[in-house]
Amino acid sequence: MEKILRAILLSVIVGLVLSSTVFPQTLEQLLEERRAIEREAEAGPRITPLGVREEEKLRVPLGIPVTEEKTAFDKKIDPREYTLGPGDEFTIYLWGQLDTPQTLTVNPEGKLLVPYVGPIEVSGMTLAEAKKLIIQRVKKRYPKVEVSVELSNIRKFRLFVTGQVAKPGSYSAYAVDRVFDVIEKTGGFIEGTRRPIEGARRSTERTEEFTEAASKRNIRVHRQNGEVLTVDLRRFLKLGDLKANPYVKMGDVIYVPFRRESVTILGPVNDPGEYEFKPGEGLKDLIELAGGLQSSAQVTNVEVVRFKKDGKRRESIIIDLHQILEAKGNPTGQFLLVPDDQIFIRRIPEWHIKRLVRIDEEVKYPGLYVIEEGKTTLSQIIEKAGGFTEDALLDKAELIRWETRETPDPEFERLESMAAVQGGLEEMTPQEYEYFKIKSREKQGIMVVDFHKLFVEGDLSEDIVLKDGDSITIPRRWETVAVSGQVKRPGLLPYEAGKGPDFYIEQAGGYSWNANKGESRVIKGKTGLWLKPKKVERLEPGDAIFVPENPRRDWWQLARETSTILGQFATFIIVARTIAGL
Repeated sequence: MEKILRAILLSVIVGLVLSSTVFPQTLEQLLEERRAIEREAEAGPRITPLGVREEEKLRVPLGIPVTEEKTAFDKKIDPREYTLGPGDEFTIYLWGQLDTPQTLTVNPEGKLLVPYVGPIEVSGMTLAEAKKLIIQRVKKRYPKVEVSVELSNIRKFRLFVTGQVAKPGSYSAYAVDRVFDVIEKTGGFIEGTRRPIEGARRSTERTEEFTEAASKRNIRVHRQNGEVLTVDLRRFLKLGDLKANPYVKMGDVIYVPFRRESVTILGPVNDPGEYEFKPGEGLKDLIELAGGLQSSAQVTNVEVVRFKKDGKRRESIIIDLHQILEAKGNPTGQFLLVPDDQIFIRRIPEWHIKRLVRIDEEVKYPGLYVIEEGKTTLSQIIEKAGGFTEDALLDKAELIRWETRETPDPEFERLESMAAVQGGLEEMTPQEYEYFKIKSREKQGIMVVDFHKLFVEGDLSEDIVLKDGDSITIPRRWETVAVSGQVKRPGLLPYEAGKGPDFYIEQAGGYSWNANKGESRVIKGKTGLWLKPKKVERLEPGDAIFVPENPRRDWWQLARETSTILGQFATFIIVARTIAGL
């Protein structure tokens, strides 16, 4: 104990020495400072009338505080439209005698509690109305300060989604979320599906059931005040109409029903087809939803086919769209639709038909050319194309009429189906086989036109009138003749006018040892016909000569067959002599 008292006395003496040398303060002064610190701690921090610590006044950052969760906006908030509710956050700035900001939140009762000013009811007000009221109340309490009120964060609340969505239930949303945003959070709409009926037998009439798809045009939003909105999200998605995709509010119940009834619009609209029926919708609205009319639409004679009241008979209504489309915003001028309406819009005959022909290869300016139906001739279009090049081969020029390629040939189709079956070719008559062979080689749609007669000899009877889609091909001159098959040097040979097949075979080195000379053929480049060499006096550029190979023989098999025949013949002679001897 004595040691402890000595230590305490020593520390006091040291303290007195230090205080007298380092700190020019008495012990009484030190104790007074200690008591002042304790009193300040017991009293708490110094607070301004708006609840901000005096020492923190200069450390408060300017501007709106950054919140932990960021919210995406589709546009800046319009104070005249934005409606306040519990959870909205304000920042109030005071300038002048009181230089301080204060961040406040609307409480669950819809009130903004402003220190030393009192509660201010703001729920249900627009942002513009609330700002005006808050500034009035604060300036009434502090008349010599300038006041600025800003919305620093928007509220988050819960609502409900029911019906034909992937995951119905309760969801969180912000005041800037729209109906489509919330439905996306549920996983989206349920599409129509088919599934087998449990316990159904195959002999029954129905073995599966069809679940209708979710409605996208008749979504209902039930508000807490009793208001019910009808939301048309298909209109929003197709036309970008934000009025069809409203903002959500706290406590909303979004109900997505089944898709039930429909209407159909066909003809020259940009997106024809079947559309979900929406009560109260007019034909003008449906045309807008279908992408609008095309320029070829005949608007004076639109047919609407509609079921009568008995649900069995139908009637046809002819309307003039001019009157409906010009009735801007006039409900009485609309033609209201009913479920299962079918709208048929016709095209104006011959409206902006683009009639074109194509010219390829050996003309000066190949490409597409516009023609006048029933008037433009072959010679006129060749003139437009700048005429032929020096390498043009008129004898093999072709004009193909594509519209005739779709013309069916029942006889050829019948023979083609026969040929596809094993042994079908053998069942054809010689005439059928010849017809099938020739038609197989023909180019479909080729017109009989002699370009040489027309453009060299001036025979105008060959100057046919062109049609839309015609294709003209002027090939390059072929100054060669092809010799292939069983010749010594097969290949291309320079063309020489007036020469026949034998000349070109000699130029190719003559026949090889296994050539089947009797089956040699000349293939005409212009027509594709196969001709015997004896029937061709002179060849033309592009013609070809084909020399086939002699069929291979099995000489051992031939010897066996011969010996068998000779044996049978010897037996026959012996039998004959025996009979004669009798």
